[in-house]
Formats: sequence, C-alpha cells, structure tokens
Amino acid sequence: MKSDEGRSFSRATALRFFGGTAALLAGSGGASGIPAAAATPVGSSGACAVTPQGEIGPYFADDSPSGFDRGNVLANLDGTALQPGVPLTLTVQVYDTQASCAAMSGVQIDLWHCNAAGVYSDEAVENTASQTWLRGYQITGRAGTVTFTTIVPGWYPGRATHIHVRARSKYNSASAPSDGSNTTQLFFPQAVVDALGTSVAPYDTHGVNPTTNASDHVYTPQTKGKTELVLSGAAGSGYVASVAIGLPIA
Repeated sequence: MKSDEGRSFSRATALRFFGGTAALLAGSGGASGIPAAAATPVGSSGACAVTPQGEIGPYFADDSPSGFDRGNVLANLDGTALQPGVPLTLTVQVYDTQASCAAMSGVQIDLWHCNAAGVYSDEAVENTASQTWLRGYQITGRAGTVTFTTIVPGWYPGRATHIHVRARSKYNSASAPSDGSNTTQLFFPQAVVDALGTSVAPYDTHGVNPTTNASDHVYTPQTKGKTELVLSGAAGSGYVASVAIGLPIA
C-alpha cells in the first residue's frame, strides 16, 4: 500500500456549490455502460461557506517553473508522455467568503493527481522522477475562474479516486509540501468510477477500486462528502465538472 495522504490537518466547515440545484446522475453512457450525468451550475443558493480542508498528501511537487502555468496538464511540459484516460474538463471558481462571496482574482490554483494506472508523476518512489504530466497551476482572473483539461484519475490501494487542489491566495500563499492548510481534495460519483474500472480502458486493466468514497479517510472524516464533483457528460465523450472553492479553506 502507498503511504499516501498521511499528513492530516484540521478540517474546515462545509463547502457549498453556489447557485442551482444539485443534479443526480441519470441515464446511461451508451455502449460503454457508464452512467451519464446531468449538468449542474457551480453553486447553490444559501450562505457562502468555506471549502472543507483535505490533507495535502505526499505527492505535491514543486511547480514553480513557468511551464507549469497551463490549462492542459495531460502531458509532460515538453508535450511527451500524453496520459490516456476519459477526458475531464474541470472549472474551479474561487470566492472570498469574508467579502460577501466576491469572485477572487490572483489566486493560484494548483492541481495534481494520479494517472489511470494510479501513478503520480515527478516522484522517485513512483519511478517517475522528472515526469511532469497531470500537474499544473493557473491564476484566476477577474471572474475568479480557471479551467483544466485533464483525465479522470485512476486509483491506488487505500484511497478513493480523487484530485488534489491547492489555492494560494492572500489567506495562505504557502507552497511547502508540509503545509496543507490551503488544500482540499475532489472526489467522483461512486457509480462512475466503479463503471470505469469495470468496462472502460485503460481503467479496466486495474479493475474496480476496493476503497469506496464512503470508506476513504479523507472523503468522510475530512471533507464530509462535500467536495464530490457533479459531472456532465459520459465516458465516451468525456466529462465536465465545475467546483466552487470558498476561501479561506482553513
């Protein structure tokens, strides 16, 4: 088992998605058998709330070189080693919970996650030193948003399928691997990841993840299930998701 996500930090209060009503997974993905999902706008009505904290884990890497400032993280910085998988377009919208939920510009959103086989880049313990795929950051503009082009991650023993997000802002600009106070983790609907592991390449070579969202040590105890993505699309064409991040996280 990987010694992943061993660094635990204090939890914040609940995240809400701003504006709109949560949609349920519906329909079928066609021949793939993967559930399609109904679109949901970022947000829910109600009071603005900070995003619940999720531990940083051991696989955050230095992304200070300017090349990491990119929306498409599918390959190494030089374009090699394109990672296969179901496409995912992820929009992150950042709000200031201490300023009437105003959109926050100038926030650095770092994103990193494993590939379809459950491996992280740029990690000696993963035999991927100097690889840079599925890592990157962007700076939010006036609307407080950034959008990443990536894939649905795979899994590795002991963890549910997840994506790491770090928000560096006026509230916390730390970049050290030991400081996870401005980090969280995003999760996927259980039905979607189970179906991918059953019938969609390359995920099916790894099989279904035995660690469910409900049994994951971050999903339940830390983020309280509040950072599960609502997906639009299907496995054959790819998924789209939006998530609201209410700062400060901690």
